[in-house]
Amino acid sequence: MAPKPNSEIEQWRSSIQARWGIIDWKAKFPWWRAPAEVRILIYADGAVRFNGGPFMGLNYVRTLVDSSAYFYVDFKIDTVHRDGTDPDASIPGTKLLTDLDILNKYDEVWFFGASSVPTLSAAEVTLLDQFMAAPKSGGVLVTGDHANLGRGIAGQITRAGAMRLYPAPDAVFPGWNTTLEEGPDANTTFDFEDQSDDRPQTIRWRRYPVGPLAFRYRPHPVLCGPNGPIAVLPDHQHEGEALAPVPAAGDPHWPTKAGHQEAADVIAWGRIKDPAATRHGQEIGVVSAYNGHNVDVGRIVADSTWHHWFDINLTGALPPPSPYAGFDETAAGHAALKQIDAYFLNVGVWLAPPDKQAAMRNAAWWSVLWSDQVFELSPKLPLFTLGEQAIDALGLRASRCTVTEWIVVDKIFKEKIPRWEWPQLLERLPLVNIPFEQYAAGGILRELMQTVGPANAKLRFPERAPDDKELDRAISAGVDAGLTALAKQLRSEVELALKLAETGFRADATERK
Repeated sequence: MAPKPNSEIEQWRSSIQARWGIIDWKAKFPWWRAPAEVRILIYADGAVRFNGGPFMGLNYVRTLVDSSAYFYVDFKIDTVHRDGTDPDASIPGTKLLTDLDILNKYDEVWFFGASSVPTLSAAEVTLLDQFMAAPKSGGVLVTGDHANLGRGIAGQITRAGAMRLYPAPDAVFPGWNTTLEEGPDANTTFDFEDQSDDRPQTIRWRRYPVGPLAFRYRPHPVLCGPNGPIAVLPDHQHEGEALAPVPAAGDPHWPTKAGHQEAADVIAWGRIKDPAATRHGQEIGVVSAYNGHNVDVGRIVADSTWHHWFDINLTGALPPPSPYAGFDETAAGHAALKQIDAYFLNVGVWLAPPDKQAAMRNAAWWSVLWSDQVFELSPKLPLFTLGEQAIDALGLRASRCTVTEWIVVDKIFKEKIPRWEWPQLLERLPLVNIPFEQYAAGGILRELMQTVGPANAKLRFPERAPDDKELDRAISAGVDAGLTALAKQLRSEVELALKLAETGFRADATERK
């Protein structure tokens, strides 16, 4: 396939900007807080090319990630080809991982390997272990395709190597993992070209309880879109398979913290719809994830196929008006593409190390303070009300799952109530809708308004954005204030319930007399 011309890439850039409503906030407000900088190395081998080649490259994904669609993060991308055969790699020449200063230069490494034969040296495996270990906690994306494709690199990486199936079913009818949706042509067969139309596969996402109490559910943050759960991905005729390996107790490759051993989850499944396929109707894992931050190591996302990411699946194999011109050419395709965009962006956000996660959160909170919705609010409003306003305002800037991660997961159920204490919490608390999120968000918003925001008369028109330390202090103090207010409210409700119960008991006793 020929390389993409610059004119087509510019067209995608304009399309992305319109679809996401991208604004240059720094140009509008000089005191706007700089986004978190997340540095990503995209590392390929074999037949994978960054521009052109048999899969048409990774031009669309690189254009999207470079677009500032999420204003609170600025992704910096380098590309390198292990074999030194791709002239479009930003770092030229043959490069082993040990030739690259990944410990100091990058926060994440995304692997798009095609080689089936393990090629990493022992020194490279050790380097990746160091990259994913604390305090770096670098994130890793592993991909591949059918059979053993991708195993050459990803199969050897600690933990990540067990999160894709090797060998997966081969690219052979009828036993292949086909997730194709029937295409726009006149016949009724599932054709290979159907991967290049505007019809994605529908996926089923795993339901996660919000916090330890199972009264609200959400998808994994990687699959939380701008308008709800991400329910589609590009389709392909012969995918690999994402797995959730069960680690053996005490296995040093799957670390523990305070007795808790983190395991991977399959977070999305696709379905084989072709009636002629052997496994027609069955589901396969299409994305799995490992939250290493819970045990002080890096996070991992494993994708069943790099075809979810390649131009041939996203922007089509043929130019318009062909029905195989990809998602960016029709209204239906645009609706699907915004969900798929969010998946790619979410991977970059979720894999980032904890310090970059905090910087993203701080950038989002700073922006909320100066929104029309918040600017004129009184800090004297009840914390619950302030929290509702804060969550709503944040939700206009980030997915609802990300907002919950920033407030509930990171600031309450990690710092205040670690995961390994959840069972004891459940024993002590009834399964009721305790508004942790609203009170914590209200406490944060009030503290920010009064210390660095519009409720502070000296800072109502700021000259600069506060640094991370200032924001971290205010956010932590706000969480404490919110949880203190929540505890007081819960005690009042319990005391009232006891009084009502006692009154009812006395009345009943009087009647019996």
